Amino acid sequence: QERAEGLRARWLLWDESAPGAGEGGGPVVAGGITLSNIAGGPFRSANLGYWMHVAYAGRGIATSAVTAVCAAADADLGLHRLEAGTLLHNAASQRVLAKCGFKEFGLAPSYLHINGAWRDHRLFQRLLNDRAPAAN
Repeated sequence: QERAEGLRARWLLWDESAPGAGEGGGPVVAGGITLSNIAGGPFRSANLGYWMHVAYAGRGIATSAVTAVCAAADADLGLHRLEAGTLLHNAASQRVLAKCGFKEFGLAPSYLHINGAWRDHRLFQRLLNDRAPAAN
């Protein structure tokens, strides 16, 4: 329902060359990206979340995928800004965001409930363009 209402967009990343793929098992899921809380009007913003299967980490796939989603958020969705958060110790995810043009802008105490506890996060944003919002 959120997708139909324009509030969420999702992408799956898969590996069709993985052992067992294409032999009746289908492609292997390597990761995923979600834009959630997509807001129009004068805000034109969304939250970016992504994950990679550990077997695909460190190959630049997340960086390429986040770059492509940023381009789609700008060109296809007409967004102005994306926001992302990482756990404080997640240096790999912070590097992905930095490579994709995100800048850290704050610390959010007790931001998300993960693995049984509220966890602090570093917050990042990327401004995609300086266009005025399209008339809705």
